[in-house]
Amino acid sequence: MLRRFLPFTVLVTWLSAMAPPGIAADSAPFAAPAPVVYVADFDLDVANVTPDSGPGQRVRRLRGLLPSGPGPMGQDKNPQEHAQHIVNEMADALTEDLRKGGVDARRITPGQPLPSVGWQVRGVFLSVDEGNRLRRAMVGLGAGQNDIQVAVSCDSLSAAALPPLYQTIEEAGGKSLPGAAIKLNPYVIAAKFVMAGGDEKKTISKTAQDISDAVIAKLHAAAQ
Repeated sequence: MLRRFLPFTVLVTWLSAMAPPGIAADSAPFAAPAPVVYVADFDLDVANVTPDSGPGQRVRRLRGLLPSGPGPMGQDKNPQEHAQHIVNEMADALTEDLRKGGVDARRITPGQPLPSVGWQVRGVFLSVDEGNRLRRAMVGLGAGQNDIQVAVSCDSLSAAALPPLYQTIEEAGGKSLPGAAIKLNPYVIAAKFVMAGGDEKKTISKTAQDISDAVIAKLHAAAQ
């Protein structure tokens, strides 16, 4: 049975074990030319809601699922804009971290054609419901659910066709729950990264670094 959340410290230890012996994922140089990695926008849904706009209702506007701090990520942030901000923050941070690790990382836009050489990093933001089912996380459902996971895949573009990152599960009956229920495909590397607690920007930055370390470790292993 799928566990609800993996302890973050255990998860990081497991991921670091993926690196070949004697190689530090964030500092070992690659043989020239550096591997090219295309970073795609991670999937993140937005709830179909309209915030109240009447007098005195602003404080009741819905907030994103990820923890928010002061400034632009406050509770008055539009859910659609908030979701796009999270996606952009993750993609930019991951691209930068990969470059610092010696990778020729390039962010790509949705629908942009990909070459047949190099690697692609994809991901999806997840939540877990009371039945331990994975769901696509949604922004705009209110504060309070701060435990978000990110499933990531790093795939070689030399393959004839990239399989989907996950499959949507058809649900019969029962109460309607937010976010589409999904099943991750077994090839997904690095399993799930847990995003939990405090400041949103710092949480995304830390998660992007952990993902970068796992991707770099995979690239080193593939080069051997």
